[in-house]
Amino acid sequence: MNANKKDIDIITSIKLVTMIDDVMDKKLSHEERKKIEEAIKIEIKENYDKYQIIYVDKKRAGVYIAVPYKNGVMIDELYLFDEYRDKGIGTSIINNIRGNNGITYIWLYKDNKEMYRFLKRIGFEEYESKNRIVIMKINDAAQNILKQMEDIKIGYADRKGNYYHNCKDDFYDVYYLQKPQDLMESKVGLCFDQVELERFLLSKYDMDLRTYYLIYQDGLLGPSHSFLIYKDNNKYYWLENSWLKHRGIHEYESKESAFLDIANKFGKTIINFKKEKLKLYEFEKPRYGTGYEKYKINAFNGKVIKIFRG
Repeated sequence: MNANKKDIDIITSIKLVTMIDDVMDKKLSHEERKKIEEAIKIEIKENYDKYQIIYVDKKRAGVYIAVPYKNGVMIDELYLFDEYRDKGIGTSIINNIRGNNGITYIWLYKDNKEMYRFLKRIGFEEYESKNRIVIMKINDAAQNILKQMEDIKIGYADRKGNYYHNCKDDFYDVYYLQKPQDLMESKVGLCFDQVELERFLLSKYDMDLRTYYLIYQDGLLGPSHSFLIYKDNNKYYWLENSWLKHRGIHEYESKESAFLDIANKFGKTIINFKKEKLKLYEFEKPRYGTGYEKYKINAFNGKVIKIFRG
């Protein structure tokens, strides 16, 4: 519940406790402490309505606030009174914030080992360390996107607004690339369409992502697949929704290991598979509404990626 003016004193008291811990209290002079206290009082008076009061059985149990930070939100305060700790309340609040945001950060003092272990246990990773503070981060953006896309069926659209769940003889003539918003409405799309929706949704978080086109060039036309890889905390992730057998988020130490894994999985779908016929291209965003031939040309104009070494 949003805080109101009657909560200013309790929020201020909590903020003083969390900002001036035992270590800092011993180092601060009387003047320094007074300056910090005055700054906190002013900040709370100006922003009290941004705080959330935690209630349990109609009693105040604590307070929290989440504020915009970089490409996500920062849990800037999460405090529970002693009698309400270790009851899953804090975990529930963190999970609720995560569910409503793609990327969540939280700060803590380095000597708060118990909180650090807890955050690691629920998936947070150390993002930044400076002076006595550690900032932890968890990236739920891709997982939330998969939830948004889980009801999309495999198929394609033609320009007349017809949808097909099986490729017909005239697929190459009638297929066109849907806009992300249109795909969210139609709930029918191939990997080409779904990758552009993934790009659209992930781009909101200003993430480092790349899209790739894999094709087995056995004659003029061969089986192909488009996919997306993003980077987070120096690891690489293959976000897959349209390839049902491998739907999910797959973690890799490098892009090269991701390419090799995806290529090998793709190769298992092809009879008498030959590595030299498999080509991979990194491509830029194509124009929405383009047909398959122009989509393919856009991919071929991209960067050629070497998959297999030696």
